[in-house]
Amino acid sequence: MLLDFAEYQDLGGTATEDNYKKLENDAEDLINPITNDYYVLNSIDTDEDKYRVRCFKKALELQINFSNDIGASTPYGMSDQDIKSVSVDGTSVTKGTTPINFVTGGIYNLALEYLYRGGFLYRGIPHA
Repeated sequence: MLLDFAEYQDLGGTATEDNYKKLENDAEDLINPITNDYYVLNSIDTDEDKYRVRCFKKALELQINFSNDIGASTPYGMSDQDIKSVSVDGTSVTKGTTPINFVTGGIYNLALEYLYRGGFLYRGIPHA
């Protein structure tokens, strides 16, 4: 666990402790791949770049809060939450605008912004 519940609350977390473990694990599952598993391969506790650590933890906090607020913590669950209405006889499904407009690949856009600012999303210039 990269963000304990006390730190989560200090950053502004709103989820209850009962829901926290699942939400935190799901947030890590979404964020670790796009950061190339940076804190899976490196210790977050011994990282001397405090700004990078803070950006990563803030991104986790924002992702957890977002998942808690919409009631879904996986991309599939989020897309399920976007159904506004269903009509059985006419077989029509109406999609809403929330929460999908606020996510990219299942990750809350504001959390992505913190990851970007922390340098996690920089990939450099590709070479031929």
